[in-house]
Amino acid sequence: MNILKNILCGLLAISAMASCTKVTNDDISFVKTGTAPTNLAVDIEVSKAGIATITPTAIGVASFEVYFGDNTTNATVTPGKNTTHTYAEGTYSVKVVAKNLSGDSTMLTKSITVVTSQLLVDFDTPANTYGATVFGGTAFAKVANPSATGINTSANVGKITKGSSGALSETWAGITINTSAAFTFASKGIVKMKVYSNHVGAIYKFKLEAPSSGTTVETDVIGTVANGWEELTFVMDPSVKDRSFGGFSIFYEFGLQGNGSANFIGYFDDIKIFP
Repeated sequence: MNILKNILCGLLAISAMASCTKVTNDDISFVKTGTAPTNLAVDIEVSKAGIATITPTAIGVASFEVYFGDNTTNATVTPGKNTTHTYAEGTYSVKVVAKNLSGDSTMLTKSITVVTSQLLVDFDTPANTYGATVFGGTAFAKVANPSATGINTSANVGKITKGSSGALSETWAGITINTSAAFTFASKGIVKMKVYSNHVGAIYKFKLEAPSSGTTVETDVIGTVANGWEELTFVMDPSVKDRSFGGFSIFYEFGLQGNGSANFIGYFDDIKIFP
């Protein structure tokens, strides 16, 4: 009798344990169907600092591969997530490939233009074309581009002539341009300007004028190209941060008296800031 009771108790215990067995739902067949993901879409937001936030979405997807289009390493993104990438200024084709667990894929390419600068002056767009105030024996004119090749194919540019054959300029001669609206530096304090000179070693001084507070700020850069356009970068003092300026002055061959000869004729174009 005791043996029968023990057998019955054992059967009841086994039955109770079976009723408590954990059921795991690991069915992932919805991403392993042999059918490529559908409804692939990509949202891209780019900040003024050039940081892009890329968010892909799709149905029936296990992962995304994001190719940034600037020869950098691609990124793997899981559904519901995004990835960020820092771009230099330019236009890029961002490719996103959505895959399911079987390897079936769908691809989407999206073009983005990254602008991290603010154009202050060019001589082809009326809104960005300005006259200049000259001082110290310098002349200014808007003229045809002397070499519309390379990095500058603009039709028109600015021309500075320092001094003349009959009258030497001051060493500090230059021009001042006042922009229609003040411009502000948030953090970088960088100015870029395309220049053309007939010789290597020309000295360019760029001075920020009409500050909202504090003093003016200036810095020098030496040209490295003869008879061709190059883009110079002026890194301004950190004190420009959070300050606005109403214009700027350009000095060509600063520190020298000009006589109007070819060595004292310089061209400039496409002045922009990276705030």
